[in-house]
Amino acid sequence: MPLDRRETRDWLRPGGPPCLRPDPTPHYTTPHHNGFFIINQMNFSTALKLNDVDDYITPSLECIKPVKIPSSVGKTKSIVIGKDGSYVATNSSGEKYVLPKAKIDLNDCLACSGCITTAETILVSQHSVEAFLNLLKNPDPGREIVVSLSPQSLASLAASLNVGKPSTLSESFVASGLSPDGLDGVRNFCVRLLRTHGVTHVLDTTWSRDLSLSASAEEFVQAFSGNSSAPHMPVLTGICPGWVCYAEKTHFKGLPGSENRVQAGTDEEGSHLIQHLSKIRSPQQLLAGLLKQLTSSVSCSKSPFLVFVMPCYDKKLEASRNEFTLPDGVEKEADLVLGTNEFISVLELLLQEPSLPTVETSSETASHCQRVLCMLSSRLTPDAPLPDRMYRHAGSGSGGYAFHTLRFAADKLFQITLPVSVTDDPRVLTRKLGNQDMQEILLFSSAEDCTAAKAGLSGRTPYRHAATNPAPLLAFLVANGFRNIQTVVQQLKRAYTKANLSRSSVRAEVPFDYIEIMACPNGCLNGGAQAKVDLAYVTQAYFSLEERDVLTSDPARCLLKLTDSDSKIHTTYRVVPKIEITSPSSLKW
Repeated sequence: MPLDRRETRDWLRPGGPPCLRPDPTPHYTTPHHNGFFIINQMNFSTALKLNDVDDYITPSLECIKPVKIPSSVGKTKSIVIGKDGSYVATNSSGEKYVLPKAKIDLNDCLACSGCITTAETILVSQHSVEAFLNLLKNPDPGREIVVSLSPQSLASLAASLNVGKPSTLSESFVASGLSPDGLDGVRNFCVRLLRTHGVTHVLDTTWSRDLSLSASAEEFVQAFSGNSSAPHMPVLTGICPGWVCYAEKTHFKGLPGSENRVQAGTDEEGSHLIQHLSKIRSPQQLLAGLLKQLTSSVSCSKSPFLVFVMPCYDKKLEASRNEFTLPDGVEKEADLVLGTNEFISVLELLLQEPSLPTVETSSETASHCQRVLCMLSSRLTPDAPLPDRMYRHAGSGSGGYAFHTLRFAADKLFQITLPVSVTDDPRVLTRKLGNQDMQEILLFSSAEDCTAAKAGLSGRTPYRHAATNPAPLLAFLVANGFRNIQTVVQQLKRAYTKANLSRSSVRAEVPFDYIEIMACPNGCLNGGAQAKVDLAYVTQAYFSLEERDVLTSDPARCLLKLTDSDSKIHTTYRVVPKIEITSPSSLKW
């Protein structure tokens, strides 16, 4: 039975930041039940007691992350609470030392494999509506506020304004006189409102996605050609932070030998998934890194405060990763991330606040970093629109990574020229593998081979596993949702096992060369932070945008000129060790 999107959203939102949410579909086919009923009926061990099992898990402040005392202090003999509330410990030698307070932040959540539910929900309050409003009310003198809007968020906002319930926001949008057709009017409405309340520049993450797509395609060609510095085949996209968290915490045994070691000094049974992850940054972190790098020059006394509006709560967790911290080790590249629904709340609250005086920026007196920001956002006059009409890239609503990479690889590896929308070419075959969130994309050397392949398709079995001729030149996959992610991971695990037994390569056992993976069902357009609007309207709004090739817009080319260092385009990953629990009975779910 199809699941109503509003029910899906209600289920996804309370969990918010947990890195991967199971697909909600099965939970709505049976009545809710109490966990103890399951224990009594199925005779589970008493070590595992699930109480009040439900689709909704309430946020909890409890955390099982252990606090480790350094071994250098020796064995603790006693602990005394001082008058000031501090904890003073005494070791077996009589030496006293103060125990530090246990602190938990978003980085701890990302580095811990113990919590699979909602501890992170409490912690993401650091990236909140209140924090953004306080920033506008109490700005740091001399520090510019830059807001970057994702196209998926704007599509959700447009759908909410057009088909949602009447609100102050929708009435204000109608009164603005901006066209409700397309996303440009919605974006310009946001630009006006934000600029009249203290925001200096408004940018579009589509521009940095151009760079991310271009770099991802080049990386795949290097991996396909056997470059040792590139990810292992098959290449898995790494722009979804929920999926990345899962990959870093998933452990299975790989092949023996140095080529399968994840990192020096790690356990043999490591997270071998991260060997396959693309090292290209997401549009959010690529833009944040470039802007912070730009403004760290002597021409800028203070770095701008960067705010991102994204369709997914997991983007808050992505911004908090240590990999995206400035050299001082304190300031993050992305300062604050708001979900789409939080951004809507911000707009509604700003409509109730008086406008602030805006100051025009002179191109003659602006610093270098200010001139670049002005070039990107046309911030020369308060009401100036953004310099380029909105556009999208061909492919999925998550950015089109599979489409662009296939097109680029076909040209570089096989001298085959494909159109921007690769599925329009008769040499490209697409089909669904069991459900709409598993799409296989195959490239053949000729239209005749593609036609012959259609006749030999076998159900939901990947084409290469069906051992059917003709063989494709490239096989790509778009996989969305936790259920399909598990399928992909299991395929990769089996490939490692088969390769180990037959002494072949993992690449020869996997049916795909490249996989675009997103944690949310239906991809980023259906992100957990989107507004409560039917997905069909969001999809329609997004795909109404003009389709353009990569790096053809002026803002994207402007950003490309800033990429003089690979450090702001590439990222790294880390193996998250399995948490050690002294007493399993102490675990609370």
